[in-house]
Amino acid sequence: MTEVVGKKSDFQPSFEKGRRPNPQGPQSIPPQRGSHGAPSQARGGGRHAAGSFPESTVVMPRVEQGSFSSFNPASPSSAPQGAFKGAGAAAPSMPGKSSKKKTLFIALGAVVALLAAVYIIGAVVFMGRFYPNTTMGSIDLSMKTAEEAASLLSSAEENYVLRVQGQGLDFSISSEDAGLGVDARAIVDSALSDANPWLWPVSILLGHDAGSHLMATSDDEALVAYVRTQVDAFNESATPSEDACVSFDSDSSQYVVEQEVYGDQVSADAVVEQISQAMVSMADTLDLGEDVLIVPTVLSDDARLSSAAEKANAMIGCDVILKDSMNGTVMSEVTGSDVSAWIYFDENLEPALDESAMNAWVQEVAASFNTVGTTRTYTRPDGKTVTAEGGDYGWAVDADSLTASLKDAVLNATVGEITVPCSSTGNGYTKAGQDWGAYCDIDLTEQHAYYYDASGNLLWDAPIVSGKPNGEDDTPTGVYYLKNLQQNVSLRGPIDPATNEPEWDSPVDYWMPFVGNMVGLHDAPWQPSSVFGNAEAYKTYGSHGCVNLSSDSAASLFGIIQIGDAVIVHW
Repeated sequence: MTEVVGKKSDFQPSFEKGRRPNPQGPQSIPPQRGSHGAPSQARGGGRHAAGSFPESTVVMPRVEQGSFSSFNPASPSSAPQGAFKGAGAAAPSMPGKSSKKKTLFIALGAVVALLAAVYIIGAVVFMGRFYPNTTMGSIDLSMKTAEEAASLLSSAEENYVLRVQGQGLDFSISSEDAGLGVDARAIVDSALSDANPWLWPVSILLGHDAGSHLMATSDDEALVAYVRTQVDAFNESATPSEDACVSFDSDSSQYVVEQEVYGDQVSADAVVEQISQAMVSMADTLDLGEDVLIVPTVLSDDARLSSAAEKANAMIGCDVILKDSMNGTVMSEVTGSDVSAWIYFDENLEPALDESAMNAWVQEVAASFNTVGTTRTYTRPDGKTVTAEGGDYGWAVDADSLTASLKDAVLNATVGEITVPCSSTGNGYTKAGQDWGAYCDIDLTEQHAYYYDASGNLLWDAPIVSGKPNGEDDTPTGVYYLKNLQQNVSLRGPIDPATNEPEWDSPVDYWMPFVGNMVGLHDAPWQPSSVFGNAEAYKTYGSHGCVNLSSDSAASLFGIIQIGDAVIVHW
């Protein structure tokens, strides 16, 4: 830098057009530059050009091209911006706050752009890929693509085995046993669609359970059959649970409340349900709790039980004697013990009568009392043992009517007698196997008939001629009863189509039918007297099925036999 030294003088400098005075005091004046940028020098021995300044002691600094420096002896502050502007001079640039902000904004924009790019790339990645820490059941799907996840799921399904244990059970069931199947790709796609890829910045830091999308299906029949086999085998040796109930105590002859029993049998349905739920999510193990046990559903403190016992005890107060309607013979007795076998308790624990059980009891009593059509074997007063089968004589209990009478007696706790209603009755009982009183014994082998009173006294007997043994006119065997007593009737045969007249018409004085009104005892005046007493005569002179008697014998019998008396026909 070159210094020019001059004398200090007082003056007011004039400024070139475009220059402003420095309000703070004197200011360095930039040197004038020539055409080449060098400072112009005063010419003529220190003379100044018009408008030039007088001699001064001001130091004029030298300004290098492209830079500047200033010096103000009066003030250390720099000249204001623009003070050095002049012809051909470049304006200096000073860094400020706006430049810093711009730089900051540019940097921030770059960071934002980078983050946006990373965010979008991450979202694209997780549109087809599972987040870290994602599980589906026991399968780890972290960062797996849909194809990879589907492959893992299919493999897991093929090799899947569930271990079931607890409450005494311990068995395994495979996917094959249960007919298990999964739509792996559908499950994976569903799980991926549920995960929002645009939330990946947060989601990658969290754990994800996609098990709710794992919906395996099984063959219900195969699963139930397999589980029931396991459970049934276990239950065979397990103790069953029992509800508290009301039962008849034979020792006290009363109904009492019995305590419930807790067993260890397992409900197959409950086990199947839990296995189904476990296999849906392809769990590895299933621990069965007490909720699969079969437990009592009715407990002894149930008020209905005590009420039911009280009502049932009233019902067994029934005690009735059953008698026949003919002569009051005792047929049976119904006691509380019998009634207890007919009582059951409905779904509301109310005691009720099991009419089918009651009717079975009535049928048993009736069977011991019914004699119609049965085979009888008895000893005739003359010592001959006779067996007769079939016929329509005897006793037949009206079971339906008796059941109704017993039901009414039980519900009203009746104590007394009941006359047994019968659809058919005989003329009395005399001894075991002989359910008749007075009777007519027709012996086809002997060709002889006998009439005994109820005490076994012989009141009448006579020779007979029975039906011809040709398969059509045979006299029917069995135990019958006398249907009627008639005199002076005509016995007519079937109508002959050729003549439209009966094949025969035989008037008789005494008609005593015992098989409907078709077969009976009667006089046969057309028979020769020689046939009566001939045990072989019936083969030649046999009737159309009736029992022929001589006129005197028929008249005698007609006078003593009664309608309803037993007529026993046998060989």
